[in-house]
This record gives sequence, C-alpha cells and structure tokens, in this order.
Amino acid sequence: MWGVFGSPVTESIIAAKSKQYSSWYTSARQASLRKLIGKGYFGFDCVGLIKGVLWGWNGDTSRTYGGAKYASNGVPDISADGMLTRLLDVSSDFSKIEIGEVVWLKGHVGVYIGNGQVIESTPAWKNGVQFTMLKDRIWVKHGKLPWIKYEVG
Repeated sequence: MWGVFGSPVTESIIAAKSKQYSSWYTSARQASLRKLIGKGYFGFDCVGLIKGVLWGWNGDTSRTYGGAKYASNGVPDISADGMLTRLLDVSSDFSKIEIGEVVWLKGHVGVYIGNGQVIESTPAWKNGVQFTMLKDRIWVKHGKLPWIKYEVG
C-alpha cells in the first residue's frame, strides 16, 4: 500500500490513502485491498516497511500503525530516495554487501537479508512484502542505516 508504514488494512486507511494518492489507488486496487479487511493484513510501501520497523512496528492489529510510532526513535519520515541520502558507507559494489544494508534503485528500497536475498515491498511481482533475489533487480547502490548498529561476525 503506497504511503503506509504498517497500518492494518481497513476501510479508513484505504479511503485516506485513496484521497492522498488518487492516481495510484484505482478502483481496482481499492477493491483488491478491501478483500484484505479483517483478515490480519498490514499495509506497507517499500520505505514504509523499513521506517515502520524502525518506528517500532510489532503487528498489533489494535493500533493504528501496527504498533509503530510515527517518526520515532530518531528516524525521520523520508522517501526511498531520501533514505539514500542518509545511508552510510554507500557503494555500488555489491560484492561486499552486508546483511541489513538497504539496497536502492531510483524510487525504491529493500533490505539485504543474506544469501543473495532482499526483503522488499513492491507491486512489481506479488504486490506485497516479499523475498526477492538481489540479482533479479537492477539495484544501483547499497548502504548502512545510521539508526542501527551493524556487527561483524
């Protein structure tokens, strides 16, 4: 769901986001999302998945953002391209990518989880949070999030 960082899928979030991003939330997309209401689904976009977790998302269906607290833990509300400007040790050499690094291409981000895999939220394939292979996308850069501690070992 475009513009969302962990909200349970409800009629009110569909309506709010449809108003905010009217060209993205077509009638067909809204109808598809309505089928998820009441079934324990949460909405994320690519950068919202990362921010939601950093903001404390814990899957609490009783909370507006699934337990996340907007712009908390020192993590600002930034776009996918804005996130690139905050990453540390940014590189286009993927031979030394570490687990937990953000991978970036224009307008989109994911997180490298090891063994050649990325977790991302995208409508490109299954329209949701999914595991993809690093090699299946043309990722341009990667880097470390400044808000987490990376440990070697």
